[in-house]
Amino acid sequence: CAVCLGRHPHRTVECSASHTWDKQHETFAERVHKALWTKDGKQICTAWQREEGCSVPKHDAHHVCSGCGMAQHGAQRCPRSQK
Repeated sequence: CAVCLGRHPHRTVECSASHTWDKQHETFAERVHKALWTKDGKQICTAWQREEGCSVPKHDAHHVCSGCGMAQHGAQRCPRSQK
């Protein structure tokens, strides 16, 4: 899940968790009408969160991890994500 970083079965497109799957960190992103947004109102690229990343180099959504905010990886590669 791009919000809680968990791999447990749940409707990830509607995840409203306030903390990561292990309760160790506050979530960095939230779902608004199924899109990913930072808590300060910036849209996050959902394709960037996948293992293969995003193939569109420039568009309005930011290429940052929805789990921690770093630009070096997406949620699937985040050190905070459930393995």
